[in-house]
Amino acid sequence: MPTLRLLPELEDELKRLPGIIAASVVTGPDAVPTEVHILAEPGKPAKQVVRDVQSYALAVHGLDIDHRIVSVVQIGSDEVAEDRPRVVPGPEPESAPRPVISSIMVRTAGSEVEAVVEVTTAGHVFEGRVVGPAVASQRPRIVAQATLRAVDELLGSAAEVDSAGVHPHGDHLVAVTLLTVMVPRSGAQLVSGSAVVRGDEAEAVARSVLDALNRRLSG
Repeated sequence: MPTLRLLPELEDELKRLPGIIAASVVTGPDAVPTEVHILAEPGKPAKQVVRDVQSYALAVHGLDIDHRIVSVVQIGSDEVAEDRPRVVPGPEPESAPRPVISSIMVRTAGSEVEAVVEVTTAGHVFEGRVVGPAVASQRPRIVAQATLRAVDELLGSAAEVDSAGVHPHGDHLVAVTLLTVMVPRSGAQLVSGSAVVRGDEAEAVARSVLDALNRRLSG
């Protein structure tokens, strides 16, 4: 089934609900939502955010949205909390050094933009390169794809960028990336990562990809 976004008005209206920063509604060709991704402020339980989305969609648009297709990412400072049980980790065993972003180049030529991201770990450098349309709204996604391509060999499983963007949060900008990762015996899983913009938006997007993959890349 094609991945479409045929309800831009619903996305815009959801962003006006209290506590919701950004919204992405994926539909089928019949304009029926198949995925709803919400970036929300902390303070309200994620399940209540889901109910707010369901209630608004049903009351205003007559859409009965299944709660299972709604994913909520709540962001505050540098932390992301998802609508899932939280596990308090114990002491971590020693593992391989975590990858870090060593360089980023984003270059526009005519109607195309090229993103090249280099990631370094344990003295080894891995490069990812992606070319896409020179549209401002697509730049975060292209940088995220290049970062994902750089860590592809380290990841050891298939993954793709679901969405990537830079969003205002209070007085700050925050890069948020959602990835779909194929997990053996479990299938596709949606993971999220975030990073506060500290000058360069592309660098923050790249860091948000590593944040989403943190546990899978740290051995």
